[in-house]
Amino acid sequence: MAFIESDNSESVSTQNPASYDTPGGPAGAPGPAGALAETPGDSPSMAESVTRHAQNPPTKLFQFLTCGIDTLDLGLFVTWDENWGQHKAHLAEMKEASQGKGGLLEETDLGREFLHQPGGKPPNFRYQLQFPEYRIYIAISDTFGMSPNVYVTINAETLWHEKFTTILELLEFDLQYFGGRIERIQPSRCDLCADFILNTPPTFHSLEMFRVSRSRKVRMIGNGKELETYYCGSANSPVQVRIYNKGAEIQKSNKLWFLPIWGLNHPGGVWRVEFQLRRPFLHQYRVNDYHDLWQKIGSMWAYLTIEWFSLRLPDKDKAERRTIYPWWQAVQECRERFGEMSDARRIYTSDNEEPIQRALAHIIGRLVSISAQCGIRDRKEAINHLCILLHEKTTDRKFSEEYRKRIINLFFRATQERYDYVKI
Repeated sequence: MAFIESDNSESVSTQNPASYDTPGGPAGAPGPAGALAETPGDSPSMAESVTRHAQNPPTKLFQFLTCGIDTLDLGLFVTWDENWGQHKAHLAEMKEASQGKGGLLEETDLGREFLHQPGGKPPNFRYQLQFPEYRIYIAISDTFGMSPNVYVTINAETLWHEKFTTILELLEFDLQYFGGRIERIQPSRCDLCADFILNTPPTFHSLEMFRVSRSRKVRMIGNGKELETYYCGSANSPVQVRIYNKGAEIQKSNKLWFLPIWGLNHPGGVWRVEFQLRRPFLHQYRVNDYHDLWQKIGSMWAYLTIEWFSLRLPDKDKAERRTIYPWWQAVQECRERFGEMSDARRIYTSDNEEPIQRALAHIIGRLVSISAQCGIRDRKEAINHLCILLHEKTTDRKFSEEYRKRIINLFFRATQERYDYVKI
């Protein structure tokens, strides 16, 4: 695994990396540019100018798949009822009891199962509740002030499949169980992304050659000579852009539910452009509640992809006058799509089959190992013996508890009866 960080596109060194960030400065270009990705067969001669190809890039090197919000953290200003002291004591008790147990199960009065987790979110939020759709972090304070007293991190799978209005209804129901009433919702972090198939993967060098950005801090993660993730902007700055191999990432993280969203059978060649926006940037755009977010999401994307970061051809001396690289022009055009997504919901298609096949492959391997250790050569006899061992190793109660925990961790992939109570 290679890691490179640089502030100089002309010379990138893994020996003595240097970087700095100038988020408020004018957009600047690193220097002369090369092709975004080297495409075998495009040139009849290996000595042909790379810059010439950059100025006349081949067409149909990309295909738009989808765009959306992949991360959304909310700060909630919540008023608690007169029983908050009792609820707080219960939260403290369950937090302590959950240490080393992978979470403790509890059920709300509406039948919503969730887990008490031992860790909070320092420094302000002591308690953590894990629901299938999100994690809720609760501060110990009795009231809120200038800052929110509840923090919510919504799962990516929830954001890609459920309407935001439905998510808010769930939050209201779940907090009511603890005597809470939401007074105001403030977006704290929002990651906007767009996914494309790129016929030829980009390289760190080519991205640096085309880059025109407000931040000069860049770094990369690679596997050998292959680029996996390209960053511009520091991780803690108000804005950071990532360009990374999303197809490879979902295979590692088992997020294969993206395939039906993309309309693909295999994730090969899928790359993502993703902007991480923290509260200072959202504040500058006057995004003070979720209504503001939907109204301004398109204009934010336009600013981010035109002024804050872009890929441009080296056909002009002044960076701001250079021609937008064709693929990046398609990235910019996602602005209109973002403007139409205020309450969109994608149809969920099960992705259980491939994870089940992976689990089966693992189980079969263990079956053979146990059979060899026990000297059992017959397949049916080996399977029966494994069933006996499994039956002796667990109980109905333990299986049920672990099953319910796993349902929460898998979100709604394992059940279709998740929101019926909303209709009550």
